[in-house]
Amino acid sequence: MAETRTILELRSAVSPEPRVHYLRHAFELPAGATRVTVRLRFRKERLCQLFLSLFDPAGFRGCHMQPGARGEVDLTLWVAPDDASRGGIPGALPAGLWHAQIDVERTAETTEYLLTVEAELGPVPNQAIVAGYPEGYVSRAEPGWYLGELHSHSHESDGKVSVAELVAAAKSYGLDFLALTDHFTVSGYRHLAALQGPELALIRSMEQTGHAGHANLHGLRRWHDVFTDGRAEWNINSLAREVRAAGGLFCVNHPFSGDLGWRYHEFDWDLADLLEVWHTHEGPGNLLAFGLWDEQLRRGRRIVGVAATDSHDPHAPRHRLGGVLTAIYAPELSEQGLLQGLRDGRVYGTRGPRLEFSAAPAGAPDRVAWMGALVPPGPVVLRAELRQLAYPWHLHVLKNGYPHAIVEGPAAPERIVELRDTAAPGDYYRLELHALEPYNDFPYHRWREWHTLLAFSNPIFAG
Repeated sequence: MAETRTILELRSAVSPEPRVHYLRHAFELPAGATRVTVRLRFRKERLCQLFLSLFDPAGFRGCHMQPGARGEVDLTLWVAPDDASRGGIPGALPAGLWHAQIDVERTAETTEYLLTVEAELGPVPNQAIVAGYPEGYVSRAEPGWYLGELHSHSHESDGKVSVAELVAAAKSYGLDFLALTDHFTVSGYRHLAALQGPELALIRSMEQTGHAGHANLHGLRRWHDVFTDGRAEWNINSLAREVRAAGGLFCVNHPFSGDLGWRYHEFDWDLADLLEVWHTHEGPGNLLAFGLWDEQLRRGRRIVGVAATDSHDPHAPRHRLGGVLTAIYAPELSEQGLLQGLRDGRVYGTRGPRLEFSAAPAGAPDRVAWMGALVPPGPVVLRAELRQLAYPWHLHVLKNGYPHAIVEGPAAPERIVELRDTAAPGDYYRLELHALEPYNDFPYHRWREWHTLLAFSNPIFAG
């Protein structure tokens, strides 16, 4: 018979001052445990955002969050050798010192909480847990353009559906790839093995959800410590360096999203691989994101701009998966192929139109430089290939982030635009495609507005 034993019962409180980022409560797990359950209960009257995580002697075992909850909030997380709750990671339950961590994301009021830990003791199940991701799996071996979603959540964190339902939705919308970016946890990875297939590539990712901003970590093979706030020995730059050293990519998310915007002022932008410049929920903040991107590009940084839906419910209108897509030219449709395509920078974001952007020295059309690449300084020919133009449009060619040329046209299956210019070392060019729309008494206008954006390219550099 299994025995349930209460190991910890603690009543305490969090307050706005002094600012505390994390509260870690230790407990000793005895040998022979078959399940560990940690439970955090508190009442949310106004603004009190607490998340719960669990650590065994060797590291992270899971996280539970309910950011939209009101009133009585109950966060329960459990792990066992052969199973786990949402957000939890199954596996052996070693005896020794464990920790329950309360992430005090924010609070505007003093809030009491009750933290309990229970252990079930009995015969330990011998069912093995498979890691859940087939290393080296290739969905399609051929190089080409692939369109998909780089920011999505399942109910392993704060999404509304399971990993399987999320993947099924991605397939139903015709996406080529999907990055699973649950907050804090990698618990969803164990479900991926059964979901791989030739129609969809899956990227192991995680969203660092800090108190001064969010970042997606793409191409992970294990959990990385995303708790970077208020710790002298480990900060946002430490995390970015570790992810990159492990072969992953660091993406700054929705940088102007109010309280969720990027406020890590100590961040070393040389460590950023990607930047979410187009996010379906950010409205006018997208214009600021493009401005930040141009500022970094003018400083010589090769940061790749990407688009994101940040889907929490794949079929809800505001969160519909693939509301905007990132298109990647990759050597193959696989996790590693897509990561390589992102590094190369032959990438664009789109709400529907297809886009290719290239440059070549005048008089040498065979020396083509694609997005992310270098074209020699001097006279150049810029070439934009536009397809699936469902609306009257205007194409903005930007040089070093500033307006350089505007071309407009009607809805059409395809249109090619060529322009000539003289590029100096350090210059860069990028494109924005916007819908043409009536405005007041004018028959048209050609302003760059967040709501008219249809697609954008990544830059081509001169040098």
